[in-house]
Amino acid sequence: MKRERDHQFECGICGTEDRYLLHNVRHRTPSYRRLCTNCLLKDHRGLFCPFCFIVYEEPLQNDRSMCNKCPSIAHKPCIPSTYPHPTPFICPSCSSPGFSFINPTRNEDFSSGRVIDKDSARALVAAAKIAAISMTKAAALARVEAEKRVKEATFAKKRAREALERLAYLATKENEMMEGIKGGGGVDDDASKGNTNGVYLISPPRTTGQQQQHWTLK
Repeated sequence: MKRERDHQFECGICGTEDRYLLHNVRHRTPSYRRLCTNCLLKDHRGLFCPFCFIVYEEPLQNDRSMCNKCPSIAHKPCIPSTYPHPTPFICPSCSSPGFSFINPTRNEDFSSGRVIDKDSARALVAAAKIAAISMTKAAALARVEAEKRVKEATFAKKRAREALERLAYLATKENEMMEGIKGGGGVDDDASKGNTNGVYLISPPRTTGQQQQHWTLK
C-alpha cells in the first residue's frame, strides 16, 4: 500500500521524486500520469521553443527551425549565434544524451536547499502550461464522452420501456381471449375475422331436416 502511494509522488517515466517538479498530464490516451518537468517537455517537444520556452498557441508558419531528429520547433531568432547545430538544426535535447531542461542546484542559504536558474524557471512554467492545456482538453473530451453515454442510456431506457409496454399489451389480449374461450362465450371481433393469434375456433356443422330424416331411415 505504501509503495502504491509513493508512485503518486514520482515521475511516471524517470521515477524522480521531486514532488514540486511533477505535473498531472494526459499521457498516451486514455491514461493519466504524473511527469517531471524534464520528461514532460521531452515528451511534448513540438509545443514550445527549446530556447525561450514560449508555449505555442498556434502552429508556427515563419521564422522557425525544425529539429532534424524530433518534432521540436524553435524560433529562428532564439537560436544563439554560437549554437553548434544550426544547420541542419538539432534541438538541445537531441544534441546531448544527458541534456535536461531543468537543473536545480544545491544552495545552503535557502531552507529548501535547492534553487533553479532563469532558464529552468522558464522551463518549469512552460511544462505547467502544457500540463494545463493537456488536462483542459482531457476534461472537455471526458465531458463529451459522458454526454454521449447519457444519451445512449436514455435511448436504451426508452426502448426497454416500449418493449415492456408491448409485452404487457400482448399478455392482456391473450388473457382476454383465454377467458372468453373458457367461459363459452363468443369470440371477439378479431376472432370472428380469423385473427385469433394462432387459435382458430370451428363451429360444428349444421344439419337440415332432410338430412336428419335420411339418417333416421338408415
